[in-house]
Amino acid sequence: MSRTVCLVTARMASARCPGKALQELLPGEPLLAVLLTRMRSSTTVDEVALATSVNPENDAIADLGRSLGVRVFRGEEEDVLKRHVDAAWEFEADQVVRVTGDNPLTDVGTMDALVALHHERQADYTYVPGEALLMGILAEVISRDGLERSWNQGQPKHRSELVTLYIKEHPTQFKIAMLDLAPGLLRPAYRLTVDHPEDIRLQREIFKLLRRGPVVETREAIALLDTRPDLVAINSHLTHKGVNHRSVELDALVKAAQKRRP
Repeated sequence: MSRTVCLVTARMASARCPGKALQELLPGEPLLAVLLTRMRSSTTVDEVALATSVNPENDAIADLGRSLGVRVFRGEEEDVLKRHVDAAWEFEADQVVRVTGDNPLTDVGTMDALVALHHERQADYTYVPGEALLMGILAEVISRDGLERSWNQGQPKHRSELVTLYIKEHPTQFKIAMLDLAPGLLRPAYRLTVDHPEDIRLQREIFKLLRRGPVVETREAIALLDTRPDLVAINSHLTHKGVNHRSVELDALVKAAQKRRP
């Protein structure tokens, strides 16, 4: 039976906001702990695990994961794709749900829908296309075989933080499934990823206002921002990484390849 593991990746290094994974969103609750707790509410994955690098500066990240009862893999620092491949083998994952540690409001409902579609289509890669990527609320599902082929056939540029770049640039080599984002979640103007101090500030405001139970739902956060332009303005002036824009641009290539499939 196919085994599906949600792999949350995080490390201390960040050019714009070093140590963001351990920044507290609520008193005593670091960003990474909030994210791991939210991912463990999934109904479709067999395990939630954490992947970081072997660099000593990431010891605190590994310790946090273990303190929450999450298994931890430590691998390559810069070759993020290789870290995913090696972690997939370590956790005996046939399918990997990729969640980045700087997206504390990754939507669990969308993630579960992606996993279900991935299995239904027996896909190599399943994701939500379009500008929703820039929001920072999306997971994606990649088969271990797809990860391995990407690493073996790709170039150094394919092995950095955008793990699925090779797949998107070579869509005819993979079986790809795409999911439309549920109504009410698409707000490309909202920045819910964390890459700057202003992003941390926004997340703290969201969690302070909404946290009443074990988790804050993504839909709740978006509904809050719909009524609070002052909160949206906290980080709306920031720009996204070029590699993320490149990923969105490649969706047209993926869609064209899908149309040509028999």
